[in-house]
Amino acid sequence: MKLRSLGFKSELIFLKYDGQIIDRGSYLVVKTLSNPNYFWGNLLIFDGPPRNGDFHRWKNLFELEFTDPRIYHQTFAWDSPEGQVGDVSEFVANGFKFEKSVVLTAQNVYLPQKYHPTVKVRPIENAQDWEESIQVQIACGNESLSKAQWEGFYRSQMERYKIFIASGEGVWFGAYLNDRVVGCLGIFTDGDLGRYQIVSTHPMHQRQGICGSLVYESAQYAFERMKVKSLVMVADEEYHAAKIYESVGFQPTEKLQGLCWWDKTRI
Repeated sequence: MKLRSLGFKSELIFLKYDGQIIDRGSYLVVKTLSNPNYFWGNLLIFDGPPRNGDFHRWKNLFELEFTDPRIYHQTFAWDSPEGQVGDVSEFVANGFKFEKSVVLTAQNVYLPQKYHPTVKVRPIENAQDWEESIQVQIACGNESLSKAQWEGFYRSQMERYKIFIASGEGVWFGAYLNDRVVGCLGIFTDGDLGRYQIVSTHPMHQRQGICGSLVYESAQYAFERMKVKSLVMVADEEYHAAKIYESVGFQPTEKLQGLCWWDKTRI
């Protein structure tokens, strides 16, 4: 199965060191071996949207492909960059969350109108700043998981990202106010393509222009020093952050859709 979506193609670069992709012809099995309960890192990607009758078939395929007893979720996505939804009704009726995302790209960026005048953006280098960055991410976690689960997820993800950074394939950026990290994100490269990951601003510092400033300054760094020609990020279609990215120069180019269920008793 050959992927068409740039969003999925750029996401799969993160499986380089700890992942597995199995091509079953009409779908891909994507596994993040170091983090089995990374919902969107352990999933099935189909060649088209769900049709009437796919609910039990897709669930059975997931159970066949994922046998790790630590896994307590099921995630499905489909390669439809044009935004085809298909028939998700039976999934939603049985507790699956239907998620819609937009893929945004940029070949250059410009200063956002709402630019924070004193925030400093630079690569994170020391252990204290790494820890502050993780705490920012944890503070941004929603009620879908417990704080402990969010912490476990982010700590595992950051260890994965550090491998890429040590190999010269990424940079983690912090947004600093008074020498404290109040926002962060990562940019990781695959040739001349750069992909953003986990754009976060601490809730106490949101709606102040920090996010737009962070995205702008990190993009400038990526174009000038990481030698990327195009940047990609994926955002929740219904969340205000997508508008922030557009204010810097990112343009919507694709849609991503998916379905996720997890055992709420594990929260």
